[in-house]
Amino acid sequence: MRNLLLLAAVALACAAGATTARAASDPAAAVKADVEKLLADATTLHDAIKTDADKITADVQALQGTTDRKAALTTLRADWQKVQSDRKELLPPVQADWAQLKTDLQALRTAKAGSADLRSALEQMRDALKLQRDAVHQALETAHQAVQALRGTFKKK
Repeated sequence: MRNLLLLAAVALACAAGATTARAASDPAAAVKADVEKLLADATTLHDAIKTDADKITADVQALQGTTDRKAALTTLRADWQKVQSDRKELLPPVQADWAQLKTDLQALRTAKAGSADLRSALEQMRDALKLQRDAVHQALETAHQAVQALRGTFKKK
């Protein structure tokens, strides 16, 4: 077990060293790699949250006409907890990717090694992330409105 931990620590140190060496030798390549990793992790996060929001909307539609407020509340709470747990699990890698990208962009500026295709890649990343954010925001807003409409169907006793 101890050897396994030591091996993992050495592998982690080598990976960190490789990233640092890569950034020092070719900052543009490091930025491109960061952009790809950020897009992949952000897509995973946004897809998961959007799927969870769509499930809330579908569950609300399935619950239309029900008179069992407690069962509806239990279902919707479970759905909301899934949104929260996915966000808690998938957001830290995206934040780490952003931090790494900022670091590598600073190294790129210092080295004055930017290019038009790199600028284009950053703009495409920004546009793709904006589309994902907008889609997730819309899905969450739709789910919220559906839940509010469902709440209105329950009569207070």
